[in-house]
Amino acid sequence: MNQHAYTRCVRLAAKAMTRVHVAAYRATRGRIGTTWLGGEVVFLATTGRRSGRRRIAPLVCIRSDSALAVVASNGGSDRTPDWWLNLQHDPRGEIECSGDSYPTWGTRADPESEARLLARFARTFPQFDGYRRRTTRDVPVVLLRPVTPTPIKRYASP
Repeated sequence: MNQHAYTRCVRLAAKAMTRVHVAAYRATRGRIGTTWLGGEVVFLATTGRRSGRRRIAPLVCIRSDSALAVVASNGGSDRTPDWWLNLQHDPRGEIECSGDSYPTWGTRADPESEARLLARFARTFPQFDGYRRRTTRDVPVVLLRPVTPTPIKRYASP
């Protein structure tokens, strides 16, 4: 499959999977949807850069000091994920993990940290290396740093 067709398929599949993932997480109050292939899943809410509407993306993360690191791989698509475009436009967001919700600030990792974190992602989730090889675009590591150490909302944990 050529890259253009792959990108189109990934976009359609990602939209459908995101809707199902968020719905399952909400319906089960977090009993389903908090892990993927052994990794922690966080839900990142951003403000749509064109619509101004709240957008939610489930993302696999790894913890790095006081931040959560996520990769803007978009499944190896040549299209940059919307959540990363939204954070570039407005770095404020909200993350939900382990039943807590925190305001967050999203920025790209510095080159040294990015190299270290990409290596960790590749060890933890081997498919990410394939995603990076598949696309011609730069695949950044984004650090989501909680703005406050105290959650703004507490959800019922399973």
